[in-house]
Amino acid sequence: MDNKNLRNIWPAMIETAHALGAHYRPAMERTAQQHGLAPAEYGVLLVALMFAPHPVAVWNLRLRGPYTSAGRYDERLRQAARLGYFKVPHEGEYRLTDLGQRTAQRLLDAASRAMSRLAPVPGAESHRLAELLHRLVVASAAAPEPPGTRNLSLSRRLDPDEKANVIVRLDQSFSDLNAFRDDSHLAAWQPCGLNAIAWEALTFAWRGEAHTPDELFAKLPNRGHSRDDYAQALADLAARGLAKADSGTYALTRKGQALRQKAEEQTDQYFYAPWKVLSEGEVDELSSLLEQLRGGLASPVKTSRT
Repeated sequence: MDNKNLRNIWPAMIETAHALGAHYRPAMERTAQQHGLAPAEYGVLLVALMFAPHPVAVWNLRLRGPYTSAGRYDERLRQAARLGYFKVPHEGEYRLTDLGQRTAQRLLDAASRAMSRLAPVPGAESHRLAELLHRLVVASAAAPEPPGTRNLSLSRRLDPDEKANVIVRLDQSFSDLNAFRDDSHLAAWQPCGLNAIAWEALTFAWRGEAHTPDELFAKLPNRGHSRDDYAQALADLAARGLAKADSGTYALTRKGQALRQKAEEQTDQYFYAPWKVLSEGEVDELSSLLEQLRGGLASPVKTSRT
């Protein structure tokens, strides 16, 4: 199967997932506010559900998402614990309390109720899209190492009952495939020896989105890294011959461009390998159904009567 066709589908899927999220995130945020939680704090409750029955800690959060600082994760966990959502049986280990579990479930229920009221496309089309996406998720879950399926396996722990509303199941499949994309990208770049801050700095320069410590700091406020952290990351790229500085502005060298491009191609190779479970005709069908769903979500969305 030609990956050039597939590469058009993934960005469309991300856009569709974001469009769907715009319809249910306000309900989650209202629920979080009722419990005194900021978005970052309620996010850590949902992640803790994925890790249960094991405790959540800074180290395993950073395995899942290495781009955020240990200090920022620690702040979020400690704040949620102060509010009574976590107990701390051992220093650095956090387990959801009964209140934490109930609250996390209420957040998920709020999102599910919001999605269950949507009818952005006819039922037959939404069920067919759900079927195709689920086949991709199952195939991805069986992927060998590399890339492995750490993030995908965690995402699957929030999988709703198979009798759940079809829009809810679509959202879960989007989350699952996004998690596997993360698995694929981590497997592609981590062997190069850069830390996560330097890799993200390299990526933003590669995309033409940020070339200085100040620009990185401004674009990534939730990561918890300082301007000095980004300055050190860019200096590290320059020391490795991956970037070149000119009056404090960094541009990637050919070596840096080649390294980032190679990682992107390896990411695609890992990520799209399971898509062979779909025929070329089914890939075209998937693309068309995603376009229909995205269009339906962008326009005034009809609500179901159930």
